[in-house]
Amino acid sequence: MKKLLTILLIALAFVSCKKENSTNENVDPPIVIDSVPLPQLHTLYMRDITDTTAKCVCKVDDWDLGDMRYYGCCWSTKHYPTINDNSNFATVIVSGKFSVSLTNLTPGTTYYVRAYGQSLDDIGYGNEIEFVAENEEPHPNPWSPDPIDGHIPSEVLPDAIADEVGQYMNIYSGENPMVIDSLFNSSPHILMHASFGEATDSVYHDFRFKFIRKDNNKVDLIAWLWNDQIGTYTPEAVIDLNMIGSGNNFTAYYLKEDFSEDGYFKMANIFSGTWDEANCAVNDFKVAQIIVKSYENPNFPPENSYIIVGDEDGVSEYFPMPY
Repeated sequence: MKKLLTILLIALAFVSCKKENSTNENVDPPIVIDSVPLPQLHTLYMRDITDTTAKCVCKVDDWDLGDMRYYGCCWSTKHYPTINDNSNFATVIVSGKFSVSLTNLTPGTTYYVRAYGQSLDDIGYGNEIEFVAENEEPHPNPWSPDPIDGHIPSEVLPDAIADEVGQYMNIYSGENPMVIDSLFNSSPHILMHASFGEATDSVYHDFRFKFIRKDNNKVDLIAWLWNDQIGTYTPEAVIDLNMIGSGNNFTAYYLKEDFSEDGYFKMANIFSGTWDEANCAVNDFKVAQIIVKSYENPNFPPENSYIIVGDEDGVSEYFPMPY
């Protein structure tokens, strides 16, 4: 039975709740009010950052504790902000998660942010995170770090699993790959290997792909992916991938970051194959997806987990018309 390739999101940080005017080290005991501790607060991450606004995503344990009145975020240009600095409270809490808007930021300025919870009698704080108020996407997004002397960077293919991944797919090096601007179809598109126990008989929808050459070995990727809601393939574009290799052998890659209410992850996507000019095909086409950064969650695979999928018969044929 065919299914879509599933992207696993991992989102859980651990922090401790603080008394006001305490340090940010996790050494203080929980605040206690009438023998009831304040819930633990987690300042998770920033998203939707511009040069004047941002959102902070937080999580609170036991968020419906009866004595609590407000949950929110406070921020300052100095460490350990409190509600006496800049602050805003959440209006909606879903399963203990909430987001708060930060406004009137100064462009280019570094800010420090903490979640807070306020009861009738006291205030508790979460861990501190920092960010710079500047428009996101200093590179195109999804983005790809430049290759190092014709080799894939370790931030894309971590050193700890490079040899292991290399057992299941070719990772080419070099600075002169050939790319033909044609559309190809990987079919049947199946799971080759998974490091976290995915069923070995998993079969995915066919994968249609086209690399479009640009300058300096940069390429754009257009992939046609199956959309279950409308029952057909829809195109998705990825800009400015890096491509390495030599002759007809190529490896292309990019990193994808995702910020949502559910968490944060950074995933490497690596494509590899060999152009077969005589048959107008791509041989040995494979795709690796590696979670290189995420918030830890025991219910999901850890960082450096990966899957490798590809064309089962080893030949991705020329496909004359996109969907």
